[in-house]
Amino acid sequence: MKVFIQRKTATLTFTFLLLLIFGACQGSQPPQGEKHLTEDAYLRWCPGNENLPIFTTERDIFIFEETVTDITYDVEPGIATPDLLITIARKFLNTPYVAHTLETEESEQLVINLREMDCTTFVEYMLSMTLIIQYGDSTFWDFAQTLACIRYRDGIIDQYPSRLHYFSEWLQSNTDKGILTLISNELGTAPFDSHVHFMSSNPQLYRQLAEPEFVSKIKEAEKGVSTYQLNYIPKDRIESLESSIMDGDIIAFTTNIDGLDVSHTGFALHQNGRLHLLHASTRTNTVEITPVPLSKYLQPMRRVTGILVARMAHQQN
Repeated sequence: MKVFIQRKTATLTFTFLLLLIFGACQGSQPPQGEKHLTEDAYLRWCPGNENLPIFTTERDIFIFEETVTDITYDVEPGIATPDLLITIARKFLNTPYVAHTLETEESEQLVINLREMDCTTFVEYMLSMTLIIQYGDSTFWDFAQTLACIRYRDGIIDQYPSRLHYFSEWLQSNTDKGILTLISNELGTAPFDSHVHFMSSNPQLYRQLAEPEFVSKIKEAEKGVSTYQLNYIPKDRIESLESSIMDGDIIAFTTNIDGLDVSHTGFALHQNGRLHLLHASTRTNTVEITPVPLSKYLQPMRRVTGILVARMAHQQN
């Protein structure tokens, strides 16, 4: 059963579930007296939304709670950020890859689907969990608030165009918020062509873009993205730079598809001294680790030109 959550409203059955998970509280309101993200100075980039509309299921909340509990027992206090992120991400190995999980028949809401993911939602969920677990804010409400801040422009859900659809904008936006650092700007040896127009040029591919006003808003967002001045790492340079890329870094595949910026994303993971990718894969339709090093994995992909690399900002020295 799908569950629609708002802070001050919930169905009776779901209110009962929340009471079991969070303790006595109203709807999806954070438990009184507990620290939560909207009050913490370390996440000033995420002011929070008291009436955040959430689209999820009871199963997703259970998966979240189970993961947080497991991590509490599995990791040592003070674990390094990349190790924490990779530990969390490994728990989702073999999770089914499913595209378009954010697209519902309802108005734009914060979709949380931990049962099945695409490459972008996998990255978003793991990043959000890492942030809240690292700082001890481990309720589902904290997770939802953080996810909204990562997924939406300025953290505000205002219909379909407010979502960060282009991954280069997603990276830049979360860099501007202080969550990430785009290390490929320093490592990259070639300028990245950030000119995008794929969505506005192909509105027939997106159900929501049947609305002309939305197409206009997407065009405005595309204009902003197209002004970015970024560097990327060409794929023939990846192997020589592997030692400069850390486990847990976000890797995005740049593409030469007309009007598009990024075609895939995941997390860096070194195995046997080589750089691999931990990602939600269309190769196996599951979350997996690439069977060969990333540089070799990308060789036959004609449409992939290289990679952008971002790192959680508070990992920096």
